[in-house]
Amino acid sequence: EVNQKGSYIRSLSDYKKMVKLNSLFLPLPLLFLFLFLSPSSAHNKTQKASSSSLHNSYQGSFSMVYAFGDSYTDTGNAHFLGGLAPFVGSTNSPYGSATNTSMNRLSNGRLLVDFLCEALSIPHLPPYQDTSSNFTHGVNFAVAGSTALPSDFFANSSLLHTLMWKNAPLSLQNQTDWFNKFVQGVACKGKDAQSCKADMEKALFWIGEMGVNDYARAFGSSFSPQMLTEMAVGHASKLLKTLLDAGAKYIVVNGLPPMGCLSSGISLSPLPQFDKMGCSLIANSRIMLHNALLQGKLERFRTRYPDCKIVYADYWNAYLNILMNRSKYQFQEPFKACCGGGGGLLNFNLTSLCGSPGTSTCKDPSKYMNWDGVHLTEATHGVLADLFLNQGFCRPSFSELIKNKSGI
Repeated sequence: EVNQKGSYIRSLSDYKKMVKLNSLFLPLPLLFLFLFLSPSSAHNKTQKASSSSLHNSYQGSFSMVYAFGDSYTDTGNAHFLGGLAPFVGSTNSPYGSATNTSMNRLSNGRLLVDFLCEALSIPHLPPYQDTSSNFTHGVNFAVAGSTALPSDFFANSSLLHTLMWKNAPLSLQNQTDWFNKFVQGVACKGKDAQSCKADMEKALFWIGEMGVNDYARAFGSSFSPQMLTEMAVGHASKLLKTLLDAGAKYIVVNGLPPMGCLSSGISLSPLPQFDKMGCSLIANSRIMLHNALLQGKLERFRTRYPDCKIVYADYWNAYLNILMNRSKYQFQEPFKACCGGGGGLLNFNLTSLCGSPGTSTCKDPSKYMNWDGVHLTEATHGVLADLFLNQGFCRPSFSELIKNKSGI
């Protein structure tokens, strides 16, 4: 985590000095969590990333990418499955408005995974559900609204807060099934097991953030946050094991951003549980627990698979770095949603989401970090991509993964 001057918080006392909780005392389990946050060895970036600053920087490193995740990574699967609310996928929808090549994304333009592909100098990843696509350079299995936990868990528990998605969520298990089907029917068709595994070893596997939808759907329920988080991370780990056993050698696993700093997280948080920045302590406490558990799992996987490069993308610190240094990245609105119908300081309303009747879009989304209160703008995705790929917000660094792949 970063403080106001951009240096990294390495202890609980540093965090308390920054936040100054104004007589709000945190529960002991939450205080305990702060002690287990490992600082990133990243550097600050003084200007907003552009596609030109990322393009071709890792050209030729990977020619094949497999992506998994939720709406932060989905490039069209939810659209092709008909899983989005009508106002999101309408002809005049503001989603994907920045460029025609970024349609079917829950942002105004490109996502982090799109910037990744540009850095590798390969085409943007087509969604798996678009059967007319060319999958020569990879495939995207991520689907908006996806949960880490099985779909029937939410149906059986009646945990169905949906936002802009339909009631029955798909899960990581669905993405795992799609991957296995793709490998058997396309990527490794006609190849023996050894040849197939050799192909998998050459590819980059990108696991976007997963778990936010689990927590959003369970918001306000009596289900144990600790247990839910352990279950979500456990199911994410199952996907990782499946990929490693299939031959994956180079894997980037995204942590979760501080969702309590998004318009939705702030507006839905019960007062007065906010930190000095205005972020929701309750929402962020669960994210911190998730990230701590996930990093512990990754460390164990590194021990079990020593020949594989398993990288943790530190979404938490990368996002806070932008938030704390927003003027350097040319952001003027760190919390307010660009698109929505809520008005006020946050422009977020659960009953008037971006694209629905009566909502509007800001004039310059590049000045906003939040697109619709739940998702990020193209500009934010671009800066995050630069921080992950070039500025050390991955552990080990992404450049180290590239060097390992190149045999340097």
